[in-house]
Amino acid sequence: MTDPGTFHLTDTLALAATGLAIGLLAGAVHFATLRWNVGYFASGRVLRAFALQLARLGVTAALFVLLAKAGAFTLLGGIGGFLWARGVALGMRRAAS
Repeated sequence: MTDPGTFHLTDTLALAATGLAIGLLAGAVHFATLRWNVGYFASGRVLRAFALQLARLGVTAALFVLLAKAGAFTLLGGIGGFLWARGVALGMRRAAS
């Protein structure tokens, strides 16, 4: 029988990896829709852009709340994945310029 207070590295790494995957996917969606959002603002469709912006931020906030409820390592992995997706999006934008 294992002690519930024991630190299990494999469980911790699995939680962080799960958070990383979720954060990477969520970040990719978040930053892809940001491109649409900018297009809507630029074309004068302000209400649609505002609605999309609220949806983007709401879904992202809800995701981070769920990751936080899953635990600190899951949240940290999710934040890492989200920031990784941000870096990829910025790198793609720089390459396109």
